[in-house]
Amino acid sequence: GLWFTRATVLFVAFLYGTNFGCVKLLGENMSVSLAAAARFTLAAACLAPFLGQLRKEVVGVGLEVGFWVTLGYVVQAIGLETVEASKAAFLCALIVVVCPVLEALNGGRVTLAQWSSVALAVLGAGFLELGGNISPGQGDLFALMQPVGFGVALWKCEKTQQQYPDQGGALTAIQLVCTMLVSWIWVLGDYKGLPPAEEIMAAAGNSEVATAVVWTGFITTALTVYLQTTSVSKLSSAEATLLISTEPIWGAGFASLLLGEQIGPNAYLGGGLIVLACLTSIVEPDTVENVNNAILKGAVATAALVPGGEDAFKRLADFMNWTSGG
Repeated sequence: GLWFTRATVLFVAFLYGTNFGCVKLLGENMSVSLAAAARFTLAAACLAPFLGQLRKEVVGVGLEVGFWVTLGYVVQAIGLETVEASKAAFLCALIVVVCPVLEALNGGRVTLAQWSSVALAVLGAGFLELGGNISPGQGDLFALMQPVGFGVALWKCEKTQQQYPDQGGALTAIQLVCTMLVSWIWVLGDYKGLPPAEEIMAAAGNSEVATAVVWTGFITTALTVYLQTTSVSKLSSAEATLLISTEPIWGAGFASLLLGEQIGPNAYLGGGLIVLACLTSIVEPDTVENVNNAILKGAVATAALVPGGEDAFKRLADFMNWTSGG
C-alpha cells in the first residue's frame, strides 16, 4: 500500500545518507574517477539481468534518465573532494524543490501541503548549510548541482513508470549502465589509459576501502536506485523527494560516526525542519493549517539556538499564513 511505499522511500533515504561518508572515504584513498567506476560497475553488473526485459519504447527515456543520474553522481563525487560529507548531503536535500517545480511547469497539480513542505525543507537545508563554519567554495557549486541531476531523473522515472509499470528493473539497469560507461570514460581520461594495477591492488587490499566500494555499489546504488525507481509508480516524485529529503539527517549522523564530522545546533534544527516538512507533505489537505501552526510554535521555540533564526521564522510564518488564505 501507500504507507509501505512511503516507508520504502524513507529506507532509501537512510541508505543514501550512508553514501556520502563512504564516497568521501573512497575519494580520500583513491582517485574519484576510479572509485566511481568500481562502484557503478558493481551496481550495473548486479542489475544487468533486467536489461533482457527492456522494451524498445523505454530505451530513449532510459538513456535520458541515465544522463541525469550520471550528472548527479559525478558532481557529487567531485564536490565531496572538498566539501564535508554532511554538507553535501544537506545540499542534495534541495531535490525537494526540483520535482514540484517540474510538475507545476508541466501543468501538473502540486498541493498546498507539498508547497508548504518545500518551504520548510528549503529553510531546513538553509540552516544546515549556512549555519556551519565552512565558507562556500567551488565544491559547493558541484554539490548544488546534485539535486538538479537526481531531481530531473526521478521526475522522468515517475512519468515512465506510470506509462510502463513493469519496466522498473529495466529502467534502473539502463540508468546504471550509462553511469558505469561514463565513469570508465572518466577513468580513461584521468589516467590517459587504464589505471595502474598497483593502485587497484592497494585499494582492494584496504579493508575499509573495499567495504565502502561493495556497500556503495550494491546497497547505496543498485538497491536504492531500484527501490526508488519502482516506488514512483505508486508515489508522486514530489512526495518521494520530500521523503528523500530526510537524507541529510542520516548523512550527518553517519559522517559523524565514520569521519568524525561535528554536528552543531544548526544541524539539529535544520534536520528537525526537514522531518516536519515530510510530515506536512503526507497529512490531509484540511489539516495543513493546523499542522503548520503546530510546526511554527515548535520551531520558533527552538529558533533561539540560531542567530537570526527568529526573524527567519517570522518570514516563514507570513508565507504560510498567505498560502493558507490567512
